[in-house]
Amino acid sequence: MPLYEFYCPDCNCQQEHLVRGEETPSCESCGGHRLTKLLSVPIAHAAGSSSPRGQGPLGGPCGSSCGCHPH
Repeated sequence: MPLYEFYCPDCNCQQEHLVRGEETPSCESCGGHRLTKLLSVPIAHAAGSSSPRGQGPLGGPCGSSCGCHPH
């Protein structure tokens, strides 16, 4: 089952959904059905490395300044 990222313009929420076939997901926050599929960047693992490529030195994709890095 493919995992896709979606954006809901009704509540300004971004979320991931497993989508089967022609299924149309609804927003987890507001229940809206006007979700827009977002382009995702695939993460590839380097041979012999335990951390995926595309991540900053502190673990998040942007380093730690964007807030995506878990503390």
